[in-house]
Amino acid sequence: MAIVLVTGGTGHLGRELVERLRPAYRVRVLARSPGSGGEVDWVRGDLATGAGVAQAVAGVSAVVHAATCSPAARRGYLRPADLWRSPLEVDVDGTRLLLEAAARSGVDHFAYISIVGVDRPRGPYLRLKLTAEELVRESGVPFSILRATQFHWLLDRMLGKAARLPVLPLPTRVPVQPVDPADFAGYVAECLADGPGGRREDFAGPEVLTLGTLVDQWQWARGRPRKVIGLYAPAPLMRAAYTMTAPYGRRGTTTWADWLGRRGGR
Repeated sequence: MAIVLVTGGTGHLGRELVERLRPAYRVRVLARSPGSGGEVDWVRGDLATGAGVAQAVAGVSAVVHAATCSPAARRGYLRPADLWRSPLEVDVDGTRLLLEAAARSGVDHFAYISIVGVDRPRGPYLRLKLTAEELVRESGVPFSILRATQFHWLLDRMLGKAARLPVLPLPTRVPVQPVDPADFAGYVAECLADGPGGRREDFAGPEVLTLGTLVDQWQWARGRPRKVIGLYAPAPLMRAAYTMTAPYGRRGTTTWADWLGRRGGR
């Protein structure tokens, strides 16, 4: 059975990837804190330092690089510093180390997980993702780049933090197209079976919503009503938001309302 290495395998998307890939592959996961499940080959390591990378890549036929580091996503809200700096140790330095190890080991397929809209980046984190894509393209390792829109869990986390306030001032007309990580994991598995495909078709959720509608559905499902004040969305913001949707790409089947209902909604 072919061995596939998954980085970021303990994260929201990574766990879905491991479950989706296990029936067809022997799955190896590089993690700073390895799990104990015998159905996965765990390698202790850290992309930020390079520890364990060579061991993790040795003997694998494919790498699914889903590891990333976004402090804003981890905490669920933005700080001013996030607007001009994002740590590059995992997304750039770690990607470079992983690609070098993949090239030495003769990996057949390097699948890089990215974000819809990074070719027109707004903010340092998206610029790092674009830099990582460029490293993948220039590495000489056969590759696929798979971009997804914002994951449901991330929007849920950010709204949960925002709802600590009594009033939510938001640009309610901004478009969003959130996607279920499980749906995207199925697409990644499909692309892995197809082999290297370069820049693959963007993947998004089944519906484009306004931010106002998304918040309304979240408040109803979570039982946390807050007054929403609709802010004016200037043209640059609307254009930036549209670049992060994929209305003509591949779509998942799980709506935002469905996802909320499966996770403690009414």
